Amino acid sequence: MRRMLICGLAAFGWATTGLRAQPVPARDLWEFPLGAIFEPPALASEAGAGLWNPATVALPTGDRFRFGVASLSTGSAQGVDGQLLAAAWRRGGGTTVGLSVARSAVGGLVRTESDPQSLGNIPYQSTLTSFTVARALVPHLTAGLAARWRNGRADQLTRHAVAADLGVVLHDLPWRDARVAVSSFLWRPGREVEDRPALVAAADVRLAGASRAREARLGYTESAVNRGARERGPFVSGRWDRVEARAALVRATAGAGAATRVRSGLALYYARYAVGVAREEGIAGLGPVYQFTLSSLLK
Repeated sequence: MRRMLICGLAAFGWATTGLRAQPVPARDLWEFPLGAIFEPPALASEAGAGLWNPATVALPTGDRFRFGVASLSTGSAQGVDGQLLAAAWRRGGGTTVGLSVARSAVGGLVRTESDPQSLGNIPYQSTLTSFTVARALVPHLTAGLAARWRNGRADQLTRHAVAADLGVVLHDLPWRDARVAVSSFLWRPGREVEDRPALVAAADVRLAGASRAREARLGYTESAVNRGARERGPFVSGRWDRVEARAALVRATAGAGAATRVRSGLALYYARYAVGVAREEGIAGLGPVYQFTLSSLLK
């Protein structure tokens, strides 16, 4: 459904007045789960960015630095691609400070006039820079804050805005090592109606196993954009030493439309490195979305 919204822009064209009604262009691009196809957005920590939930950027005791990259692509000439670069540093007092830069764009949009001949490409893209702070407040509770600067461009229109987000993660709970996470995304106080912030949430429990290195988990994820797309569904994960596999069945709605799709992925852990590959199946005749992540923890 998310890609139906974006590719609909290319298929049917934009109304100029509609584009200018957006406070910052290309807000729709941040409905794509950049860095969060392998994991639910509210719990996504694989790329080490805290992009969707600033609380997930917190590093555990004993780790000092984390670096990560993520890349997302629809694998077609006309589709969405995104990149993410992140770094985090755990200070001596236990606070983790993070910085990430993310970019998302639609490619292959061709400008024409009265005939089909191309007159060049139409830029439609957005860049999001986030400064994040997170730390454990009490046992089992980690909270994070993020200050964000977003720039968007649609053809000749370029604008920017500042947003702030708050996220929390309840973790290592006594009942089946349960986790619960909630966060805002792109919240601009007083501008909620026109700039459409999102709320992301997820929870999971351990079904089997005795440690994070050998376990099976079951959970549920949900996210909602104000006056925009909503998605929800169950997910499962399993890890055995260096290998982790995940799958989610997500139901997405936008207006009167709805679609169900599968997300799946595989991650390999070696020493202080983690490499992940994930896939979201295509809908409405569109190709699948692929994601690659790489992260490293340093002591």
